[in-house]
Amino acid sequence: MGMRVAKTDTVAGLPAGLARSIVRKFRGCEMVAEAVADLLDGTGYEHEAVLAELEAAGYMAKVRVDTQGDVWWDSTIQGNALAMASFGKPISRKTADRLVAGLVERAHAYNGDPGKPLFIGTLRIFGSYLSPGIDPLGDVDIELTYGRRITDRQALSDYTKATGRSFNTYMDQLMWPQTELVRHLKKRSASINITLEDITRITDTFDTIYSIDADLGAVPPPADRSLIGR
Repeated sequence: MGMRVAKTDTVAGLPAGLARSIVRKFRGCEMVAEAVADLLDGTGYEHEAVLAELEAAGYMAKVRVDTQGDVWWDSTIQGNALAMASFGKPISRKTADRLVAGLVERAHAYNGDPGKPLFIGTLRIFGSYLSPGIDPLGDVDIELTYGRRITDRQALSDYTKATGRSFNTYMDQLMWPQTELVRHLKKRSASINITLEDITRITDTFDTIYSIDADLGAVPPPADRSLIGR
């Protein structure tokens, strides 16, 4: 939540970038230690020892042991904060205010376009931006929830194909509407951090800066409002 670390820092005895990559892999998803073997390949680090160090530092936690004796891990609240940490330069509050204003404007514009396959449910801001005394501050941390205007698979495929883009994988193609939405909101700003994770797992301090229910100018989505989620 606005957490910033330098690339030269160490976290639990690991280079900061590697530690962040590891906890990102576990965020919101229980897995065994071998899940990070690819990240550690060629580094000289052993995955079990690494997770033990991250656990001791408060970033990871054992959640269960299965019937075969394998330990399953998940990131902690502190680990989730590390997963969203930025290596960028701090920004002034004035810049952050400008970014937030632009973000809300783009949310209005996106929901006002009936041709878009998704709609924005809410944008909630959390992290250092909510502490007025912090200046400069970390990233503008935003939770995004969204729903679907278009649910028909062929219609979604037609929308994606109409962009003329090429995709590395079929999954990239399927995820394009979500990717497009996040890109639209960020507008290439490295200082806007958007998560689809339920931020109540991380913090109980947040503020709703945009809601489709309060946006009288938005085009009402169809009856699939129940699809709003992450």
